[in-house]
Amino acid sequence: MSEEDGIHCIVCGKDNFSLAHDEWMKRAFQFVEDGQLKMCAGCGAKYLVCEKCDGLYCRIHPALEAWELSDKCPKCGWVNDAVKVWDGTSARHT
Repeated sequence: MSEEDGIHCIVCGKDNFSLAHDEWMKRAFQFVEDGQLKMCAGCGAKYLVCEKCDGLYCRIHPALEAWELSDKCPKCGWVNDAVKVWDGTSARHT
């Protein structure tokens, strides 16, 4: 599975998720600190949750690069401005 639909994991295709807490990602990415993460029950992949529809906005991982981020939620089309402007180098190292 590789196409984002906001419902299924792009890694394994499953649709079973639970809320996740990842302190490192919260420190590294402002949009994660201000948002919410869900983790795939099938493979453990983590996703930023859309603030409007609770769909899977985009996959988040430690080696994340700007080109991997979605321009908008694949489920509802909402645009997260913090994700949109992230340049791939602004991870906070505190």
